[in-house]
Amino acid sequence: MTPLYEDEHLLVLEKPSGLLSVPGRGADKQDCLASRVQALYPEALVVHRLDQDTSGLLVMARGIEAQRRMSRLFETRQVHKRYVAVVAGQMALTQQAVSTDDTGWRTIDGSILLDWERRPLHIVHPDGKPSCSRWRVLQSGTDATLVELEPVTGRTHQLRVHLQSVGHPILGDALYAPASVRALCPRLMLHAQSLEFPHPFTEANMAFASPIQWTADAPYGVFNEVPTMSFEAFKQQALAEGFDEVLERHWEPNTVVETHTHPFAVKARVTAGQLWLSGTAADGTAQKRYLTPGDEFSLKRDEPHAEHYGPEGATYWVARKN
Repeated sequence: MTPLYEDEHLLVLEKPSGLLSVPGRGADKQDCLASRVQALYPEALVVHRLDQDTSGLLVMARGIEAQRRMSRLFETRQVHKRYVAVVAGQMALTQQAVSTDDTGWRTIDGSILLDWERRPLHIVHPDGKPSCSRWRVLQSGTDATLVELEPVTGRTHQLRVHLQSVGHPILGDALYAPASVRALCPRLMLHAQSLEFPHPFTEANMAFASPIQWTADAPYGVFNEVPTMSFEAFKQQALAEGFDEVLERHWEPNTVVETHTHPFAVKARVTAGQLWLSGTAADGTAQKRYLTPGDEFSLKRDEPHAEHYGPEGATYWVARKN
């Protein structure tokens, strides 16, 4: 985690897609940008976050006072962030009735609410928190549009929810895009490309850029090959860890399995589809994990849990320890 910029008060970093900003629940969610940075800069503190699958610029504060001042800049909307995204469809055509300002920016206004039964999903709903995003077209393609985005408010998943709400989900979005759109790219096509704010101590203007070469035409960008695991490799790994048998399971779409237990320990890796796994954390609080291909989970023998499979169902490899 080499900073793009550092001084005695701030660190500006570039987060890769797929890396958490802060630790999540569970031992498998502890690796994150914050922990990697704090291994080198123990005084570094979190000020804001990017979604796990979003890449781009992120600032951390060095010390409590710097964190307090930077947080105040975010609260008073003195931090200006811009993103670039590739979305499904021809957005310039479907949204041409929406008025623009002199520089081509349009606005999406839609209150955002946590969909409690399907968390971490959010939806546009009248009971949600007021939310506003600005956007403008950079390039139009046959099947997709390259857009620049500016979140006026800072709600969870705001840009992803707003774009999906107007019929243009982001390519590669595992949460908000249908399977056909998600399959167009191996990652979420959302990147935080610029960040500007007054320095919290000197008030000097700080401006940073992280350009990315994406287009509105397939293949849309250059991607690093994601390492994959074969069933045989998963099986050998599980057997080496003391599991007795390994098999493949498939669940039909929208299947709900209420709270139950297994008389054996489980280790599983999702290979297709999606599911929500509900249970109880070590501290006794309820927790719900959203799992997509590549995610792994473990269950102890007789550990109570519930399973809810998404609109595509799910396939996963499972190892059992009897």
